[in-house]
Amino acid sequence: MKQKTSTTFLYSLSSKSPHPVHLYWAKSVCNNFIQTPICGFFDIRKIPKSDVLLLESLYCLPFAKRYKQKINPQCKIISIIADTSFWEEKLSIFRKIYYRLYIDCVDGLIAVSERIKKDILDYIDKPVEVVRPFFVSKFKKEKLSFEKKILFIGNEVKEKGFLKLIKAMELLSDFELFLVGDCYKAINDIRDNSIHIEGRVTSLKRYFDKCTYYVHPADFDPCPVSVFEAMHAGLIPVISKDTGQSEIFNKGLKKLILEDNKPITIAKKINEINDLHNQEKLKLIRECKKLSIDYTREKSVKRFKRAFLKLLENI
Repeated sequence: MKQKTSTTFLYSLSSKSPHPVHLYWAKSVCNNFIQTPICGFFDIRKIPKSDVLLLESLYCLPFAKRYKQKINPQCKIISIIADTSFWEEKLSIFRKIYYRLYIDCVDGLIAVSERIKKDILDYIDKPVEVVRPFFVSKFKKEKLSFEKKILFIGNEVKEKGFLKLIKAMELLSDFELFLVGDCYKAINDIRDNSIHIEGRVTSLKRYFDKCTYYVHPADFDPCPVSVFEAMHAGLIPVISKDTGQSEIFNKGLKKLILEDNKPITIAKKINEINDLHNQEKLKLIRECKKLSIDYTREKSVKRFKRAFLKLLENI
């Protein structure tokens, strides 16, 4: 009888970790779950005997490498890449040094978009599989109406594009913008009454109910769950070509992708979609909902497990 593989999930000590998507993925393949510091000392003996280490991010690399060197040289290391780790704009000299010290211990990677896969392969020669995340929050608009109300959800990193969306509001007439999440930390005092800085909220339902458009004009965002959630709720997404979901938008949804994320381009695209006949908007909503249904938790977890096992076979 083949011995069962022991797999441990390592995730960093952070208020944002583990991400719910990554935790569900890990539960499908892991026996153990260990939190590590972002930096500093960590006793690797706390990691149970493991044949495989699954890392939520590359922050866990130093501890994984030490485990492989000191405890089990045969251990395989697979890392999820759901951030901008290999984005050229983020490859600082310090990050390159970090990778030079630790990246050699990684045997395979699971990226959340084709763009990330390409960025990884441009930097290192390691096997990479792609698995997109799933929508965590399920909402359905109570009443469908076409209000000139825009929603953005995201944290404070500026590459999310919310500052450009704020600038675009200067070019839009009679629209309202609701900014949800930690993005408020990077926003200075705004006197425009049409822009509502909501910050962290306990539920997204009221925002999905009141808003018609979800705008995500990122410089680069691998595959934000909020886009899937908005699509499933019945909002019309307007996203940059550097937002991960742009890879899977079919021909009918291509018109929702921005050519660039300059404020004037964002404003023009929002006006263009807003000016469509209501029947055309309904068709877009139906197509978005249909696409989002392919990214449920059940389907995503199955894809992750398949990709994980495929990597283990090939490393």
